Amino acid sequence: MDARGLVVAVALAIVVFCARSQSLYQPQPALPQKDAGYLLADGTIRIVGWDDLSSIFDQLNALYTKSHPGAKFLYVPGNLIAPQHSLIFGETAFAPIGMEFSSNLNSAYRALVKAPAYGIRIAHGAVGSTAKLSPLVFIVHPSNPIERLSPGQLLHIFTVGGRAPDIVRWKQAGVKGEPGEQEIRSYGLPESDHYPSEDPGFGVYLFRDRWGLAHNARNYQMQPTYADVTTKVSKDPAGIGITSLNRVRADVKVVGITAGDWGNPMVGSRDDVVSGRYPFDRFLYIYVRRLPGQPIDPFVKEYLRLVLSKQGQETIASDAKGYLPLNPTELASELAKLE
Repeated sequence: MDARGLVVAVALAIVVFCARSQSLYQPQPALPQKDAGYLLADGTIRIVGWDDLSSIFDQLNALYTKSHPGAKFLYVPGNLIAPQHSLIFGETAFAPIGMEFSSNLNSAYRALVKAPAYGIRIAHGAVGSTAKLSPLVFIVHPSNPIERLSPGQLLHIFTVGGRAPDIVRWKQAGVKGEPGEQEIRSYGLPESDHYPSEDPGFGVYLFRDRWGLAHNARNYQMQPTYADVTTKVSKDPAGIGITSLNRVRADVKVVGITAGDWGNPMVGSRDDVVSGRYPFDRFLYIYVRRLPGQPIDPFVKEYLRLVLSKQGQETIASDAKGYLPLNPTELASELAKLE
């Protein structure tokens, strides 16, 4: 096969795989291991998960039981940390959470489980509703003329010491005249999960994983809640803040974000998020115990097949929390992790 033929074959394989990722769930037999730490005495399967996902997993559990009669579940709701802790000690079948594994617990997980944490994305953050996880947006005072920023500019506004010069005045971001001379003041939640916060996943996602543990800017002012961030920005003409998309208020202005240095600015619409283009989207995850060279627990794999199926994604999308389904490319990527 020549190079062109190979490219065509790979492309066709991707199309087929994406199509499979949207297929209807076809149940297969899968029993939990008898000595699994997540099994209660009567055979009930315990899932310790984030409290914001309780209603979603009630529906998913019912869907699984419909195709696997006799399966019984207990969903134990907790904060973002409890599911991670329970997974370390094998007390939950898997850990549904709205963040990547925390810095602190990841070290403990590796030491005790002798394997890296293994996460599967199951949905995008919500763009509306009261959901606790939403894409991040960047807000300024309504008087600020800035309309768009790139991810690179944001990095150099909120952190110091990168390869490009730090952006400390608004003129460096393209603001003209007197407003451009103002020194930028930045606001957001704590950049590390070492500090108490409304959203412990914020720093893990942004400062650790997106910005590589970069040091926060010298005038970065940590706030305990997104509402506090918004209030600060609404009163500061030179301010810029990071908040959750579904917590934006009318007294601030959302700045459009480009995917790269150029392109159409986005403000986190549903289409922006589901397409995978929005740079500061966030995901729901299911973390599982997977030892090197060993398959995933058969029951856990079967449950995840359901979650990533057409029925599973429709169940997530229909919930009042408003979490958004994965697109076909994302589904194909997550399904491949199960093999």
